[in-house]
Amino acid sequence: MFDLEFNIRSWSDYLRSHGSFKNADILEMESHLRDEIDELTQNGLSTEEAFLIGVKRLGNVNQISHEFHKVNSEDFWKHLLVESKDPIESRKARTNIILVIAFSLFAGTLLKVPELFGMHLIDDSSMMFYFKNISLFLFPFVALFFMVNHVSSRKWKVAILSVFVITALIINVYPSFSPNSTELLTAFHLPILLWLVTGLAFLGKEWRSSRKRMDFIRFSGETFIYGVLIFCGLMVFILFSVMLFSAIQVDISRFTVEYLIVYGGSAVLMVSVYLVEAKKSVVENFTPILAKIFSPLFLMTMIAFLIAMLILGKSPFMERDFLIGFDFMLVLVLALVLYVISSRGLHDKANVHDFLNFALIVAALIINSIALAAILFRLSMYGITPNKVAALGENILLMVNLGGLAWLYSSYFMKKIEFQRLENWQTNYLSLYFGWMAVVVFLLPIVFSFR
Repeated sequence: MFDLEFNIRSWSDYLRSHGSFKNADILEMESHLRDEIDELTQNGLSTEEAFLIGVKRLGNVNQISHEFHKVNSEDFWKHLLVESKDPIESRKARTNIILVIAFSLFAGTLLKVPELFGMHLIDDSSMMFYFKNISLFLFPFVALFFMVNHVSSRKWKVAILSVFVITALIINVYPSFSPNSTELLTAFHLPILLWLVTGLAFLGKEWRSSRKRMDFIRFSGETFIYGVLIFCGLMVFILFSVMLFSAIQVDISRFTVEYLIVYGGSAVLMVSVYLVEAKKSVVENFTPILAKIFSPLFLMTMIAFLIAMLILGKSPFMERDFLIGFDFMLVLVLALVLYVISSRGLHDKANVHDFLNFALIVAALIINSIALAAILFRLSMYGITPNKVAALGENILLMVNLGGLAWLYSSYFMKKIEFQRLENWQTNYLSLYFGWMAVVVFLLPIVFSFR
């Protein structure tokens, strides 16, 4: 049976991911589409026929986007720099800017609090504390920003903030003994766990929605890219400031480390989140474009690596650094795959990027099989350690994730399933990563006696 509402939502999502539209513009076009459908159904057409004809009348998304862009080519920058004429939008924008400034200051001040207890960011003895807790200093404020802007119940807000508080208490109460492997694992895995918790604040009451989860994946990629660019700009500003004052024999290097980096670094995250949140209808295409550029390059590199490994007979089984590189590469490959998937419409036909994505997944599966074999070999030869257990769990998760995507892609190419199934698989799979991150952070330290 034809689901009209589902198809209208899919059409709207397609416009969001492929056009240069603001949400208000999409809502207006959706209203026109509904008017067309109502008129056509009154003339005796079925809802499915009315939907197809209505979409056709509105035009191809590329044509709509092109015409819209000619009129609104500077809309992004004007909207960013000039106050909106809409009083509601203007008030919301001012409120968000105030929140970004306030939350940046709160996060930076929170980072300074440990100094009251003798811990300093530049001290080697305090480095692990800051490394382990950095996400707890920053992500709660991002979650608060989301909860102000997205619809969520009071209980939902209390639950999310409670997770941050309980996590902070647990990981700082846990002791750590030499060689401190579990503490280091916590430091690496906690930001991923807490970013997924922050995602629940982003999702709000729609946390079960597959499309909304994919929106959060897109949002995360854009925030990362914006954050890197803004952070690079901050570093240039700091270097410029240090050089400028050094010309008059004034050393401000300590000030830059203790204040500019602390407060500026906090602002980088909040500003990145604000920009992507406020302008997501324009910037959501940036990360998928990068993914499409780099996917073929990664694929060629992985194939060349496999060929070289076979020809040279180089075994990865005894190389620990080799395995770490494998895991890092697999995470990058999965990210590329996700952002290529996120950039396409649910009703697009299979294209060259889909086939490249499938080839990339297959190559990653082969390499992941080698990594898994290497980890099992090291476990049998050198015994169980926290690092090996964490790596084993992550490689199994990646293997199942990539294997599921490969199987679903094959079914999609054979026209056995709709592309929606791939998106549903990936967004639902996020809960397994969340679960494993929680195991590594909270359970492995206990199992291995905090060593």
